[in-house]
Amino acid sequence: MALNFDISKAPSRPSELAALADAVFDASDADESVWLEWKSTLDLTKKHAWWHIARAIIGFANRMPDAVARFTEGRAYLVVGISPGALTGVTPIDVVDLDQGLTPYLGKEDQPRWRATFVPLTRGGVTAQVLIVEIDPPRWGDPPYYICKEYDGARDGEIFIRVNGATRPPKSHELKALHERFRRGAQEIQVELRVVAGAPVQPIDTRLEVVDDWLASRRRDAMASLVSWEQKQAADRPTRSYSSLGSGEPVDYPRLFSAFDQFTKTTPETRTPEEYRQQVEAYVRKCAERWPGLVVAGAAAHIAPIELELINALPANLTDVEVELYIPGDVHAVRPRSARTQVANEQFVDLPHPPLPYGPRVESIFSDVPGYKVSRPLGYGLIQPQVSRSWPRIDNGGSTRITFPVVHLRPHQQVRLDPIVVVVQTPAPSPLVGGWRATSTSMDGTVVGELRISVSGEPVPLGTILRKPDTWR
Repeated sequence: MALNFDISKAPSRPSELAALADAVFDASDADESVWLEWKSTLDLTKKHAWWHIARAIIGFANRMPDAVARFTEGRAYLVVGISPGALTGVTPIDVVDLDQGLTPYLGKEDQPRWRATFVPLTRGGVTAQVLIVEIDPPRWGDPPYYICKEYDGARDGEIFIRVNGATRPPKSHELKALHERFRRGAQEIQVELRVVAGAPVQPIDTRLEVVDDWLASRRRDAMASLVSWEQKQAADRPTRSYSSLGSGEPVDYPRLFSAFDQFTKTTPETRTPEEYRQQVEAYVRKCAERWPGLVVAGAAAHIAPIELELINALPANLTDVEVELYIPGDVHAVRPRSARTQVANEQFVDLPHPPLPYGPRVESIFSDVPGYKVSRPLGYGLIQPQVSRSWPRIDNGGSTRITFPVVHLRPHQQVRLDPIVVVVQTPAPSPLVGGWRATSTSMDGTVVGELRISVSGEPVPLGTILRKPDTWR
């Protein structure tokens, strides 16, 4: 039957290695592959065993990285002491003694990377020890590996490869591929990424009490007109007021302003105080529902963006270098938003509009004339230059993934990437730990690394984040 084993990940713990050996027992002879070989048994104290184990290690180490990456994360396994339907076992020896036996065949320096583990296995009432030799994934830049000692007709310096369940000498095109693997390693991309500005990141304080205070301020602002109207109703106001404009003559303000009455109209208040209070409460409820979706937009103008610097560690040009940054957890990212610009009639954040203030409203009689009352921000209608450029691609899907536009790096050059606002809410871990990867069209390979971004202990209140900046035009 087919090998019943999950090859999407590499087994490493003794229990996982035992599961692999158990799967071999239930496999068929055709299940040996580019990542797996087995031997029914070997005497681990004999040259015959050392030769066969060394030959298998050499063959697995001479595979192509891209061809085997999908099998057990590129790792390979030689299982000794078991075969389909037969648990023969081996007599364990000290791993140091095994290493000494293999070294003459693998070489004293620049050996392939391997490790040996003995695991007990029981099948059909029989318990035996099984040797599992794990070979590390091949890498770009690895040299061709070869046998370093003659044995059983094999020459010193002979190369073996592992292909389709067989270990054999390479053909000409396979030998060429091994040399290409070595050559590509010398041209792999090497860059570094670091934070140069914007850290520590200020988190946003969205604790329950802070949100309640902000909602209370929205209610208080909306109720101010009703409170003022009720106070005026209770007060005893004079109908005429006199003062002086400096000429010594008193001024009758009601008569003075009556001259402008012909250009204004008064719309009486039709709502009762109770109806207005209900409108205010409905407005506050909408604010409570909408604020979570507005935090990122508000943070774009209030939180300082982080700036990353990409460094070319090579004395060679790197073209079209693309950097992808992934930060797990409850983290969002957004492009910074200038606090000095505004698109025509744009709101800072899409908060609900409060109800019209309570009380009669005095308006110009011309307000009904089309085109008379037009609200335009400063600079509206001016021709703005359009700059064609690309921006980072941001995927906020629980965590955040940012792909920066490609850049060109001269030898040992340092380039700042586009600034990005990182948005976290309290309580936030410090530091944020993300992973990054970089590729270039001019060199092979992928560079991966870890990026740590510190988080400030002084959060920004929610109300500040959702408030229009004073410089907003």
